[in-house]
Amino acid sequence: MSKNRQLLLIFSIVLIDVIAGSGLGVLISNYVLNLPAKPVLMTVGTALMLGVQLAGSPAIGRWSDLRGRRPAAIATTVVSLLSSLFLLPVQTWGYVASRWVKGGSNGLYSVMRSAVADLTDKDELLKYGGLFSFIAGSAPVIGPMGAGWLMLVVHEARINPLPTVLLLLALGLLNIRLAMLFRETNPKKEAVDYTELADKARNSLKVVSIWRQLLEADKQLPGIKSILILNLLATLGMGYFAFFVAFLTQSELIMTPAETARFFLYYGGLALAANFIFFTYIVQHVNKRIAILVMALISIVLQVVYTFSESSVELFYVVAGVDALTVSIITGLTGGILSQVIKEGSGQGEMFGNIQALGGLASFATALVNSLLSGVSLKAPFIFCAISMIAVVIWTIRLPKAARQHTDSKTPAT
Repeated sequence: MSKNRQLLLIFSIVLIDVIAGSGLGVLISNYVLNLPAKPVLMTVGTALMLGVQLAGSPAIGRWSDLRGRRPAAIATTVVSLLSSLFLLPVQTWGYVASRWVKGGSNGLYSVMRSAVADLTDKDELLKYGGLFSFIAGSAPVIGPMGAGWLMLVVHEARINPLPTVLLLLALGLLNIRLAMLFRETNPKKEAVDYTELADKARNSLKVVSIWRQLLEADKQLPGIKSILILNLLATLGMGYFAFFVAFLTQSELIMTPAETARFFLYYGGLALAANFIFFTYIVQHVNKRIAILVMALISIVLQVVYTFSESSVELFYVVAGVDALTVSIITGLTGGILSQVIKEGSGQGEMFGNIQALGGLASFATALVNSLLSGVSLKAPFIFCAISMIAVVIWTIRLPKAARQHTDSKTPAT
């Protein structure tokens, strides 16, 4: 299988898993419909998923370093299918169990990110790693976009989650088949000490342990710590992705499930197109630190305008369109730069797992803060994200020299 076909297969596996994991969108509220404090309960589900991901991703990444990417990819797609099975009973326990099991499959992203690094050289990795980071990091938008069309063509899917769950199960089965077609990119077959992997999983729950590993990595790969901090700040700033459903349905916009589906098709389609064009044709020719700085400044302005848009669908669509075409690129860009730096080191599966674990922790933090703030005002989460983007601007301006060697250089076109 050619490299390009392998890369296409990798991106297909990741995109399908993102849709299967986040495709319910607005209908996820049906699982906590008769319970108080729905946003908090939904956050508990997210917390479970990210907690398991925090423990599992570094261990799964390490396993793929030792035994290969293919067995890890097959195992995680099987677990992902199992997580969708728990959604068949539309009950709170099913939702909680689904999120818990899904956290165990999210190591797929660190494995597939490592496979992309295996297949590409450093200059290509900025392009492919950036696209990968956008797709994996934009699950709250890409997931509902991928399944949203079902709400538009099947009326029952607008009020009952089961048609969408059946679609997610079909996608899960398809993904297992695709994972079996995936050819090994890391042919190592070293012995695996499963006690060591279990210890790694337990230690990963101690966030300080992962942070110490990254501090050690910064000695081997100068600048990786600063770029990771930039990536985490950008993740906080993009936290409104997970807040979109609540804002669309609970604000003065009061969108129906079908209208919500149309929005995600609109926003997700524009964001995918913008990221594809940027990483395919533009990223090699720009100073990446300047690009991050400009997009963060645009984001700050857009967050302010978002707070005035709940009474106007037209204004909201305009602001979201500009957002999708510009700001949505930030996390892909910081993730692509991280991928380039990690490729220069060793044990990249484990390192990508560590990065994913910390990124998941940042995603949970912003989801939790936004849930709490939304209880005060539906405008407050956008203000928090604007403040986070101000931090991105400040950190980008003050980025240490060791990190600027990765962000300021232009790469030759490939």
